[in-house]
Amino acid sequence: MSDNNDMVTAKSFWVWTKKAEIKNPAHSREGDPVHERYLYEAPKFMLDDGLIQDSADSPREGQTTIFDYIF
Repeated sequence: MSDNNDMVTAKSFWVWTKKAEIKNPAHSREGDPVHERYLYEAPKFMLDDGLIQDSADSPREGQTTIFDYIF
């Protein structure tokens, strides 16, 4: 059983998931960075509950990357 003080560190930084947006649309929008306090290190339950994900793993709809230009 995990302790409420367990924290997880992001490879880049944490962003909200669609699940978080549905649960709390006034404060969470999918793909937006989480609160500054938890930007790089967040409580493990947030990850376990699917409320956050690493920005490197977040889909970036409409955002162009270098890979879009490689043939």
